[in-house]
Amino acid sequence: MVICFDAGNSDLVAGLFSGDKLVKTCRIDYEKEQTKEQYYALLKESMAAENIDISHISGCLLCCVALDTAEALKAAMEQLFGCVPVIFKNDETCRLDILTEDPYEVGADIIASCMAAKDMLPMPCVVIDMGTASTVTAMDRDANVLGVSIITGVFTSMWALRERTGLPFEENIKAQPKAIGTNTQKSIDSGIILGSAYAIDGLVQAFEEEIGQGECSVIATGGVSQFIIPHCRRKIAVDNNLLLKGLYCYYKNSIM
Repeated sequence: MVICFDAGNSDLVAGLFSGDKLVKTCRIDYEKEQTKEQYYALLKESMAAENIDISHISGCLLCCVALDTAEALKAAMEQLFGCVPVIFKNDETCRLDILTEDPYEVGADIIASCMAAKDMLPMPCVVIDMGTASTVTAMDRDANVLGVSIITGVFTSMWALRERTGLPFEENIKAQPKAIGTNTQKSIDSGIILGSAYAIDGLVQAFEEEIGQGECSVIATGGVSQFIIPHCRRKIAVDNNLLLKGLYCYYKNSIM
């Protein structure tokens, strides 16, 4: 089995693969820039809590943008799993041509999701990742990454609205069936939820026009996507494990 880790700002997301099948996912709270020993204890405890038998793990991968954190995590993973982790990099192992002005500034999470989309969907394709920021990425019929649009994430918008306006509202996501809100809470729900959905719709349409290769496949990932995408008028698939699947694609490419 192979285990892939994505180290984000506040948690580690892990995906366990048997063959080409994702058999388990887990989310681990952690702090950046800890020692190897601290990460080793955290990972060992987390694997036990998830009933993952580490003796069955023959390979591992780490995706992490913080260099200090990455080095300590890599060392802890090597000690725990008994194998040298593959480190995800924006390089030729991705087997994607990135046609932006500076390919190396495109985020690892975006590249990994595009790798998975290339394997899963007909091209051209639009890949959406809804997190702290929401990214919308264009891929042409040859699976080249053309570029990205970045918009404010759903919860980021909610927090900013609360901090800047002092409006009292619930910090959760609820469906708002009408765009025209009739009280403060419904108005915020409309703006945050439907506004985000319609922004996605508009960007997908604009991307299709600019790519100029007909209708695109569209897929979304990220924890918020399951709440927003159902309100889009465009048909969009949702796969919350798209990033992990892309990391596993990178792992397979690295050992071939």
